Amino acid sequence: MPVVSHGSDRGQRLQSAYRFLDRWFSQARQDHQPQLVSLSFDIPPVDPLLVLAQLAPSGDRHLYIENPVAQTSVVGFGAALTYETAGHCRFAQARQFIEQWRGQTRCYGEAGGSAGRRGSNWSRFFCAFTFFAEPQGETGGFPGATVVLPQWQLVRQGTQGVLTLNYLVTATTDVGALIDDLAAQLRTVERLEMMPWREPLHSAMLPVQMAAETGQRFRAAVNRALGYMDCHPVQKIVLAHALDWGSVEPFQPLVALGRLRQRYPDCHIFSLGQGNGQTFMGASPERLLSLARGQLITDALAGSAPRGQDALQDDRLAQGLLNSPKERGEHRLVVEFLARQIRAIGLRPHCQPVPGVRRLSNIQHLHTPMWARVPRRVHPLHIVEALHPTPAVAGVPTREACDQILRFEDFDRGLYAAPLGWVGANGDSEFIVGIRSALVAKTWVRLYAGAGIVAGSDPDREWAEIKLKLRALGESLV
Repeated sequence: MPVVSHGSDRGQRLQSAYRFLDRWFSQARQDHQPQLVSLSFDIPPVDPLLVLAQLAPSGDRHLYIENPVAQTSVVGFGAALTYETAGHCRFAQARQFIEQWRGQTRCYGEAGGSAGRRGSNWSRFFCAFTFFAEPQGETGGFPGATVVLPQWQLVRQGTQGVLTLNYLVTATTDVGALIDDLAAQLRTVERLEMMPWREPLHSAMLPVQMAAETGQRFRAAVNRALGYMDCHPVQKIVLAHALDWGSVEPFQPLVALGRLRQRYPDCHIFSLGQGNGQTFMGASPERLLSLARGQLITDALAGSAPRGQDALQDDRLAQGLLNSPKERGEHRLVVEFLARQIRAIGLRPHCQPVPGVRRLSNIQHLHTPMWARVPRRVHPLHIVEALHPTPAVAGVPTREACDQILRFEDFDRGLYAAPLGWVGANGDSEFIVGIRSALVAKTWVRLYAGAGIVAGSDPDREWAEIKLKLRALGESLV
């Protein structure tokens, strides 16, 4: 057993964790089988961007999701377990992988602390799915489905923080070295508690410029989609646009995330790194699902209008959104889809009969939250599979709309408009939709934005919406 020289409280915590690890090390050696262990510790709430900057190895796999308004975040890095697949069975295969290991996890939590009370609840499998089941081209190195159980995971919920170490113990594991690593991480976390996030002074923002031919290309795609819908029973096609941007200076993803968090505190700020030098990141206003203690919440978010210059104009634009037959019709397609898909997996959805307006920093949307009770037999990935892709990011009918997306878009969506999030060991889960997003490399970034095309859509107005979304994201990144 290692000699712990720091404070007695932390020393007792680590000695107890050492005994737990040593027990399962002995079991792994005896059975000649690896043992998955999960150790959770109460920690002070720390800034998740500081965690990425100070704890996560550069270029390592990571997932970060933060809701600044709700004061919740989760960040994980490293990989205790990794699973990748593709194809139309990817959700089922990911579900089977999670269930296989979830039932084999040996959990340790501090007695009397929040981690101890909830046990394995803090261990989370991070998941990312591309928009299409099979890669359509260059996807930034992201396969059709990725499941990672991070080696290190930090969760923040208000004033509460939890650090979780997930580790696959084998007959060759050095338990003493593992405890030393854990002690070092706990010390670093304690130092981070008092450190505020500061944006580097030299990172100036640049305006995002778009060439005239860029808009012409998108408007032409809108006209082709409208022509197709005139002749076929397709009610909506969501067309996206990708804008590539190069720079002499390397992009700084952490700085960009700090800006996004400051500008869009009412969105889900996220970042996903595959460990290949590219990062998918953004500020999504759309939650695909939140599942906590058997209560499901999902959001219908479709129909858009800009924000006003003052309160009077803002209210006038919101009222125009609520009274617009085109925007209300587009929103209704999403509400009906969500209700139908939730019923198809045996749940009973509930929602308000009239949408409200969700106001974000630079745009406002028609918004209808929907909720349902979920029995334990229904896995979160059952729901993700049923809901992806929603009409807000694909169209109606889904299959036909996706076929036309492949025809009319000239880039591979990859993770754009696709589900990413986590599945907890206790069945809780949260997934967002990867919109208002970008794929970032060293000196290159690809910005994504989309607009719903329905009968009556005006190509100039749809391009104006695309530009608004691209500028909002791009000026935080570049």
